[in-house]
Amino acid sequence: MKKIALLFILFISGQMAFAQVPNWSVTEHDYQYSMTMISRLNVAGKQLTGANDRVGAFVGNVCRGVSGVIYVASEKKYYAYLTIFANQQGESISFRLYDSATGQTTNVSKQVSFVVNEHKGNLFQSYSIAEPALNHMAEMLSFNFLDVKSLTSIINNASAKINISESQSLTALKPVFTLSAGASLFKDRVLQKSGEVTDDFSSEVTYEVLSEDESALKTYKVSVSQSADPTFFYKKDAVCYAKGAIKVVSKKEGALVQITANGKTVSSKQIVNGQAIFADLNEGSYIATLGSEWKIVNIALKTK
Repeated sequence: MKKIALLFILFISGQMAFAQVPNWSVTEHDYQYSMTMISRLNVAGKQLTGANDRVGAFVGNVCRGVSGVIYVASEKKYYAYLTIFANQQGESISFRLYDSATGQTTNVSKQVSFVVNEHKGNLFQSYSIAEPALNHMAEMLSFNFLDVKSLTSIINNASAKINISESQSLTALKPVFTLSAGASLFKDRVLQKSGEVTDDFSSEVTYEVLSEDESALKTYKVSVSQSADPTFFYKKDAVCYAKGAIKVVSKKEGALVQITANGKTVSSKQIVNGQAIFADLNEGSYIATLGSEWKIVNIALKTK
């Protein structure tokens, strides 16, 4: 029993040592200068949010700064407010991250050059300290609308130009988009989620794309134009036992279609469920008119 108890104590002690927070510290009065940064910490794709999570700044093995993380309610994120100390400009600063959930310390590949009195990062666009490094690209790759077929969608440099049917309302469209891996889309600094937010595109809309590591922020101007929906005209020739017919197919629901012959109106109907059908037409030449669109339709009499 004593051996079991001893082994248990050794196991617990080992676990406590494994999970012990690093004793990184810096003697601030040994240094003349400082620089600061607001950072978010990430290890293996996971944000560090624990009360005992740490970031340490080092020159070689000498600690030059250390910080935990605090929660900022307005941003719903955790940040490290890190101050780094030095006696000369240009020293190469490396970072180490401690994840209290795993008890592991990770060396960060990316380094920074010390600049006297410099400040890096803010609450919207923080300085990323991550291993492996997060994606630095901030590109809008595609932009369309939920349940709306785009006739064209062209993204070029800092603009996106979308063309849709004139039958679609511009005032209530839900954007669906893809971005660089890990990037986020914002409008007026409010996070947008693909296919979830309805917006008015009757005028140009400005978005910002923020890279996963928050180092890049790119502005895009999105404009939406509309093209007329084509109207289709079909005919059925007359035969000895049945008269002819004209069918007009259009997305202009409720629009009036007129059929004329020899300058006189033969019939008028509205587009209902996408079509208007004119039956019982004799052999002859007709003009089918819908708004500014018209087509001459010749109905022949088939004898065979």
